[in-house]
Parts: sequence; structure tokens; C-alpha cells
Amino acid sequence: MNINKVINERFSCRKYLAKKISNEDLNKILKAAVRAPNAGNLQSFRFLVVTDENTKEKITSACLDQRWMMQAPIFIVVYSDLNVLKEYYSKKYETYGIQDTSLAAQNIMLTAFSLKIKSCFVSSFHEGSLKRILNLKKELEPYCVITLGYSGESRVTRRKSLDTFIIKK
Repeated sequence: MNINKVINERFSCRKYLAKKISNEDLNKILKAAVRAPNAGNLQSFRFLVVTDENTKEKITSACLDQRWMMQAPIFIVVYSDLNVLKEYYSKKYETYGIQDTSLAAQNIMLTAFSLKIKSCFVSSFHEGSLKRILNLKKELEPYCVITLGYSGESRVTRRKSLDTFIIKK
């Protein structure tokens, strides 16, 4: 699929079908994630793939009880091992953790869309609850939960004019 088409047509999906994602497609998605640019090529991003309904229920509760999430067959929690970054970047390691995981998350969502799998980037959650649910140590920082699944939903999101974002000097 053409990358411009993927970028222009991808949207945040909140209605999923009860259809499983193949391991082959999931592996393609995760392989794209690890190809994302990252600080110092330290590859501090990590991906927790969640399919267990009980765990998904707990994650949904931690994500401000956004009930639509439960329709998605897979959640991917994208987090960073900050110890890896802190060793090399003592002052900006948290910023790099956010940037690295965001780039990986974008690759996840674009690759998923190219495979006709929809997604939604969920960044509203109670951090302490999510870390407890997933048993993440202090240095493992979750930055988003991505829901993945098939959907009959199709929509176009409106964007502001390009001129709104460009400043020329």
C-alpha cells in the first residue's frame, strides 16, 4: 500500500469486529515497530502484547474506563526501559523515552493500517495503575496503549490547512 494513502486514510478506530489478528500480521506490525528511529540506536522501546480478556479489562479500567477498548482483540502497551537511556543520556533520557516509543507507536499504527487492521493510540491512563496491572518495574515507563483489530468503520478525519502549521522566516 502507498505510504501517503496509509497516512491520509488512517484514523483512530473505536469500533472493532470480533475477528482475530493472525500471528503473521502481528509479527509484521511488531517488526515495523522495532525499525523505528530511536536515540543512539539503543532501542529502549518495549512492547507488551495483551490478548487476555481479564488483563484487557484491567487495562481498560486504568485507561479511564474507556469501554470501547474491550472490542479490540489486541492491546499493545508501548513502554520504554529508561535504564537503557539513562546510562547514555542522564539529562534527557525521559524525553528520549517518549520520543522513541512515539515513533515506534506510529510505525505500529501505519503498518497495521496497511494490513487493513485498525488502531487507536490511547495515552490517557492512570500510570500507577497500569504499571501495577502489568507488573512493570520502576524504570519501565508506559507511554501508550494501542488497540488493534479489524473494523468495518471507515472515516476521514479533518485536518487544518497546511498553512496553519508552517512558519516561514
